[in-house]
Amino acid sequence: MPSVTSLAIAPPVRDAIASGAAVVALESAVITHGLPKAAAMDAVRQQWAACEKANVTPAVVAVFDGELRVGLTIDECASLAARADAVKVSPWNLAAALVSPGFGGTTVAATIVAASKAGIRVISTGGIGGVHPGNGQDVSSDVTELGRQPVCVVCAGPKSTLDAGSTLERLETLGVPVIGWRSSLLAGFLATSAGLRLPVRAETLEDLASMVSRHWQLGGAGVVVSQPLLGDLAIPWSELAGDEATTAKGPDRTPAELSQLQARLGDRVIRANVALLERNAALAAQVALALNHRG
Repeated sequence: MPSVTSLAIAPPVRDAIASGAAVVALESAVITHGLPKAAAMDAVRQQWAACEKANVTPAVVAVFDGELRVGLTIDECASLAARADAVKVSPWNLAAALVSPGFGGTTVAATIVAASKAGIRVISTGGIGGVHPGNGQDVSSDVTELGRQPVCVVCAGPKSTLDAGSTLERLETLGVPVIGWRSSLLAGFLATSAGLRLPVRAETLEDLASMVSRHWQLGGAGVVVSQPLLGDLAIPWSELAGDEATTAKGPDRTPAELSQLQARLGDRVIRANVALLERNAALAAQVALALNHRG
């Protein structure tokens, strides 16, 4: 088991990793900055249940009490959600957040850092960060960490306020494959599709696990699995394509844009977000099991 200063792995997660059992890491920025408290806790419980239903150990990652924690309890998640001083944690401010305030929700990028150090290969989230509209200079560190670490991130595509096309191009440049789960179109986060074709799709867990494991065997780093949100909860892309312009910059930009989107579309955004988080966790659990089966 790796020994890393300020990294604390909860006993159930540590035991699962040591025994070779399947584990799925869950990011926590959605708890602190993505959803209202009640909805955030509902999402946590549903993701947790989806993993446990598959006999997979869920590991919520967060900065908690001055540690980079891998494996929060439900009560600790509720405590984190209630903290007004919790910061949004990415690799650039991870060390600072451990010192002050000592509490924060980890983005996909920071979750990748923690999961990689803990020995967890599969991460579940809602939507990944990417390239913001504009001059292409405002880019989430999610894509950078995907280009560095051999992890598989199951998501519903890039967040809907991003430039999906530029995000795909950036991931391609970094050598990060985006695999469509039973779909040839990039998932549109809250929508079923972003309208962009993917060159690779997987119809079975066996094929998906084979692609991911061979990518790693060839020296590749991150893999993105794109799972579209289906059914009545999905919001048409045309409704998501409003102008969510904001003066917020850097790490505050995405939360501000998603907050404006929620204000415009109401509780439909929350319901869709919670649903896709549960669906992604369920798929991530199956992917973790399939990868373990391959060894």
